[in-house]
Amino acid sequence: MRSVLLAAGVVLLPAALAQSFRWPDGAKAGVALTYDDGIDGHLDYVMPDLEAANLRGTFYVPGNSQSLRKRMEEWRAAARRGHELGNHTAFHPCLRQIPGYERTFVTPERALENYTVRRMADEIQVMNTMLVALDARTTRTLAYPCGDETAGGASYVNAVRPLSTAARGYKRGGKEVADPRSVDVHRVPGWAVDGSSGPGMIAWAEEAARSGSLAVFIFHGVGGGHGINVAREDHRKLLEWLDKHRDRVWTAPFLTVMEYVITERKPQ
Repeated sequence: MRSVLLAAGVVLLPAALAQSFRWPDGAKAGVALTYDDGIDGHLDYVMPDLEAANLRGTFYVPGNSQSLRKRMEEWRAAARRGHELGNHTAFHPCLRQIPGYERTFVTPERALENYTVRRMADEIQVMNTMLVALDARTTRTLAYPCGDETAGGASYVNAVRPLSTAARGYKRGGKEVADPRSVDVHRVPGWAVDGSSGPGMIAWAEEAARSGSLAVFIFHGVGGGHGINVAREDHRKLLEWLDKHRDRVWTAPFLTVMEYVITERKPQ
């Protein structure tokens, strides 16, 4: 079944999908709230707001996160409270050159153009080991840094498969819900929100409910602390809506959602 790509970069799924995938407790859609780069604002703002709404998120923490280094016990405590700590690699390497744009913040030693697939896989495995020391979990999900999936010009997606239960990516400027029946669980799309309003984010969750799909929100800064940011009040509006509409939208950490999708897709 084909999706429909709109001019604004929003990918929708046909409404008929809502009748063909069974979400938990009669919900119409799945939502995962994910947060990249392991910054202080995640501990100071995001987690308290999630917990006030009785929700939990997925935090993709790179090994070189300054917040992780300085506040490791707080990150460990967050995992005990039910938040997922996901793999964002040890050093967050990205492509420096992408079509029509140069990421000047990417240094040569962290440029994926200068990596190999083996080096990237090794870096992911090292970070898996570090995260086990934080939360004692042996299952893990990955978020591709910057949404990039190549190292030295070759895809490293297949190298990720034995190292993670699922992996989340995104296209720059993209806003794509996933078909839970057929999505490649190691290339799950999402929406990297930046300056988005509360009503705008809620409308996307409502669209997921209409189509029966999976909506993965990709946050960086919330209330500041990152160049990609949404206002804390807008983030709270989304959380309040998700809390009030549990009957329609099932919200859970990305690992929990993807484990459910994988199980539900197996022959009964």
